[in-house]
Amino acid sequence: MKRYLPLFLLLAILVYSCDYNSKSGSSIKEPSSKTIVIPDTIKVDRVANRDMMIILSILPDTLSKSFKWTRAQRGAMRECVEKNGYLVDSASVFKSVNMFKNNHIDLTLPDGNFLLTTYQIRDGHYVIITVENIKSRQTVHAYELYKFSSAALNLDKLLGKYSLSYMVDPSSQSCLGMLYDKNPDFDFLISADDKVIIKIHNYDEDDSKGCLKGNLLTLKFNTIKMPFDIESITWAD
Repeated sequence: MKRYLPLFLLLAILVYSCDYNSKSGSSIKEPSSKTIVIPDTIKVDRVANRDMMIILSILPDTLSKSFKWTRAQRGAMRECVEKNGYLVDSASVFKSVNMFKNNHIDLTLPDGNFLLTTYQIRDGHYVIITVENIKSRQTVHAYELYKFSSAALNLDKLLGKYSLSYMVDPSSQSCLGMLYDKNPDFDFLISADDKVIIKIHNYDEDDSKGCLKGNLLTLKFNTIKMPFDIESITWAD
């Protein structure tokens, strides 16, 4: 009988083990697999885009109004580009980078997009304009950058009294009254060239009552006189 005692003990252990697993199997779940998200790497020519990388690392924390993109983050991005030739959006600030050039960037955000264009006056001296389009709302800001410092610029001072530039006669009280009753809805477009395009969305030629020259104003940057000259005023759909 003693010979069979170890065998009985072994069988008992096996039965207990199987019974425990069957009871606990319903409560113990396999750990869920974690998806490791690797931030997108965007190849950037470190030589061709050197100016933009320097400018981004100098502009203040207030550069972006609707999302967080601090000077420290942009400085780290510059270091990554200079070292590796690509940038990594480790903070998941952007959904995509549509354009990254030495004088213009176009970034898609979760709720809109962010545009930045540089207008060079001379080496180390720039005017910077940013446009944020977030949930159908647009904000425009401007900066002057000189060497390693930057300061906010008044948009009216930079672009002039652009709202009056559309008018056939800026002194006409009836036309001023029309614009007062129906405030123009301006939409800014900046791109990789040296221009700023401003469109009035809520006026066309039919309802302008002869008060407006057009609803599409094109301004061209003047590096000598600074800031911008009127290139054209036309009607657009």
